[in-house]
Amino acid sequence: MMKHTVWVAMVAFWPAVAQSSTDEAWAELRDRTVAECTRLAQDAAPDAELSVTPNEFGTETHALALVVATLPDRPSELSVCLLDKQTGAAQLSVPFQDLPDTLQP
Repeated sequence: MMKHTVWVAMVAFWPAVAQSSTDEAWAELRDRTVAECTRLAQDAAPDAELSVTPNEFGTETHALALVVATLPDRPSELSVCLLDKQTGAAQLSVPFQDLPDTLQP
């Protein structure tokens, strides 16, 4: 009877444990994406004011973030940052050129 009670308790609480773990994993991925993308953007434009906006889920293999770099007296520049979910390697694109007005950062 004791084994049955333990089994029922495990089954009852498993979704909450799994959801909590999933939420924690997504938060960790977002934090790691922001940290790595910020580091790359600071290396590329050390004097720029940066805004890093992670995509909530990215793709199956990569986390994504939009990076806006703003230097005094210059228009803001928009780049994309990719973080490989398995290796943790991050890459920053060169800034987009000639964005339509609706996409200007």
